[in-house]
Amino acid sequence: MVKQKMSEEAVSLVKNRAGWACEHCGTQSSLRWSIHHRKPRGMGGSKDLLANKAANLLLLCGSGTDGCHGWVESNRTKSYEVGLLVHTWEISSEVPVQIFGFGLCMLDNEGGKQPC
Repeated sequence: MVKQKMSEEAVSLVKNRAGWACEHCGTQSSLRWSIHHRKPRGMGGSKDLLANKAANLLLLCGSGTDGCHGWVESNRTKSYEVGLLVHTWEISSEVPVQIFGFGLCMLDNEGGKQPC
């Protein structure tokens, strides 16, 4: 299977859903933003056709080594518990995630979120 590329549409959906605020800590003043894959790409997620859909993506401050994105990568057990990470056998749109200022919710591939 070929690695899927993240579309500008998916990025736009995620940024709009987040209101340009980190979906983990709520900051709106980050100097650096990143799109985080809830299902890690290095663990088979890159071959998943849903890997680059909005339900699998979060807007986080920092990179994979700093900010909230770095926190997720360094605190994997807790990140799985709150849905910031999704196991390879799970479907991201079916796994609740804790979003700052919103609470536990389900994300969809159209850029929406619904409370649980």
